[in-house]
Amino acid sequence: MLVYELDLMVFRMAVETVRSLSLSVTEKAAAIAASSRGILLFEVRVYGDAEVQRVAAIRYQGEQTGVLALDKSGLVIRHCIINSAFSHFIAPLEAWCGMPLSMQAKVDVDAHASVFLNAVRQAGHMLCS
Repeated sequence: MLVYELDLMVFRMAVETVRSLSLSVTEKAAAIAASSRGILLFEVRVYGDAEVQRVAAIRYQGEQTGVLALDKSGLVIRHCIINSAFSHFIAPLEAWCGMPLSMQAKVDVDAHASVFLNAVRQAGHMLCS
């Protein structure tokens, strides 16, 4: 439990540090991962969601994953920490982000992004702002 609490505290501090910087979501996610000693797994656009336009995940030690979501206005980044129970939702998004751009253009991950975001919400982790 201590590792989880430490990861959450460091993750929150990293989010607050970059929140007001004029960077793209991809750059903010990368900066949060770097400053909190995490690994950026993916950052993708979410189509058809009423609240979120982009979602990213950062893996930490202790099987914890930080989730970032940019709201529709593009101003608020919501965040939470989830556990390894979401691995099967993360895997296709992580694999897609590891593909060359030519392959990404041929593979649709819209449904995977929506399913992941909905799973996070249904588990009660819906991303504080």
